[in-house]
Amino acid sequence: MVSSAPPLGIEALSEIGLFRNPSKISSHGSSAWARSYRIDTTNEQGQEESYFMKVSVGEHGRAALKGEFEATSSIHLIAPDFTPRPITYGSFKSIADSHYYICKFYELAEELPEASDFCSKLAGLHSQSKSPNGKFGFHVVTYNGDLPQENGYADTWEEFFINGFKHMLNLNIERGGPWKEMEELKSDMISKVITRLLRPLETGGRSIKPSLVHGDLWCGNAAVDTQTDRPLIYDPASFYAHNEYEMGNWRPERNKFSRSYFNAYHSHIPKSFPEEDYDDRNALYAMRFNLQAAALFPEVASFRESVVSEMKRLIKKHPVGFGTFQNDGNNDRVKDLVLNALRCGYRHIDTAAAYGNERQVGEAIKESGIPREDLFITTKLAQTWHDPQDVEAALDQSLRELGLEFVPHAYAAGPNHTTLRHPNNKPVINKELSRDYPLTWRAMEKLVDSGKTRLIGVSNFNILKLRRVLEAARIPPAVNQVELHPYLPQIGLLRFCAEHSIHVTGHQPLGGNPVAAVNPNADRPGPLRDPEIQEISKTANLSPAQVLLAWALHRQTSAIPKTVQTSRMAENIALSPLSEADRARIDRIAEDGRTIRFLDPSEHIRFDIFDEEADQPV
Repeated sequence: MVSSAPPLGIEALSEIGLFRNPSKISSHGSSAWARSYRIDTTNEQGQEESYFMKVSVGEHGRAALKGEFEATSSIHLIAPDFTPRPITYGSFKSIADSHYYICKFYELAEELPEASDFCSKLAGLHSQSKSPNGKFGFHVVTYNGDLPQENGYADTWEEFFINGFKHMLNLNIERGGPWKEMEELKSDMISKVITRLLRPLETGGRSIKPSLVHGDLWCGNAAVDTQTDRPLIYDPASFYAHNEYEMGNWRPERNKFSRSYFNAYHSHIPKSFPEEDYDDRNALYAMRFNLQAAALFPEVASFRESVVSEMKRLIKKHPVGFGTFQNDGNNDRVKDLVLNALRCGYRHIDTAAAYGNERQVGEAIKESGIPREDLFITTKLAQTWHDPQDVEAALDQSLRELGLEFVPHAYAAGPNHTTLRHPNNKPVINKELSRDYPLTWRAMEKLVDSGKTRLIGVSNFNILKLRRVLEAARIPPAVNQVELHPYLPQIGLLRFCAEHSIHVTGHQPLGGNPVAAVNPNADRPGPLRDPEIQEISKTANLSPAQVLLAWALHRQTSAIPKTVQTSRMAENIALSPLSEADRARIDRIAEDGRTIRFLDPSEHIRFDIFDEEADQPV
């Protein structure tokens, strides 16, 4: 492969101050996206110096070289003897649309470094690095070959990995054309396999450190410095990641890292919990690198074939998502939590198909022995089933999972994520379909007629959307489930719902912590920590959670708090009335300017579903 970058002559170097006295320029190889050179020069003290220069063209070429400079600089800052010393990057004035990256030149032996020393230095890089904001990602785009990576920061490794995974799938279609098998598998891959393998790393009180990784560490990017016999890594595509991601590129035999390298590395940093998932995590990370290879070399069919084969294997092995796996590797965790809640006295259980745990909820209900008529079970119409012709089939599936003949209550939930996504993971919304929620509602009314549900309602609907549903409804919504707490009291919405006999249930009643993509205020403390709530808690001899829940019930709303601790379950149901003065103090919290909406997908989907002026999609 030959780069489109023009050949470089000594005359072009004169505009770079470093090369005032160049003596020789030698070609040092090329790829499809760059040419490289050795530049020999004499410094002001008369000493001979040698530099490595990479030249590329176009905007992607400029961005790739900038990413390489920033990534190498970040690695060099932590491990200066483990990567070439970066000098600068920039653009030529005399050569149109051509750009360069310069570092110190090293004579390299084209062989893999010895495992012990190499892995010790790599583990040191991972353990000593620190993300500047504690998140996963990188401050600039870095490139794998000529493929830009999705490096936008994310709070969790799962979110960051999914964003990058989807981005690489899209690049494969862009570079290699339609890929039917992958399109058929990607939904299960993302919703089941990735969540199953990555979420346990960051739940149940566990966390993983965002570590600076090389990001493309194969045998072609690691060698031995012949002057020092030390290992060097170069041409990075860095970001802050789960440290084990680095070893994904070691799994393919073509990259020549034997099992001894894995063992040497983990003698310094143990495998993450759960260790029994380690090999499948490594296979998942390797798949990301194989996707990159498939996009870089679309003419090589074996790369796509290996991705599809591994997707099928992992989906077969992990057919359900995290909802049934839960925090400690025990697939009965959800069942146990629901059983504990029922034993504490709870009779309203809120679930959803999208949560992936309806079967465990159903098993807990059956095992509890509580008469069915004493329980109030709600489930939600998954966002992928909003087409009117799919509504009944969706409820039938939920009933099978729950082991029930009917549910007392079914919701229409939003927003709708049945759409394609841009490479940056922002949804491409089918606005016409998403605005047809009255048609979905009419299909839900037929579920009441059939006896498969007793009541139907909506979730996250504002006044404007409720008006539109009411205009079309034969059966009005029984309930609207919305975010509700002292920082978001929803006074106008409550008044409207009361006037139309729509009950309001509050999710996030303690402030909540939705997933990062829909939680722009994740860094702001919720009402549980509000000084006013804390003070009322002390004087009323109640916990802060009990204060918030008692306030919610006084407003004639219901609340669905979440906890995994049995003691908190018992505490949250043992409520006492608040004094009129204390209720008034809580009412004034939002009036004092502390209004916060924790669940807000507007930045993620690029429109405001709570807009009261224009009817935005659901």
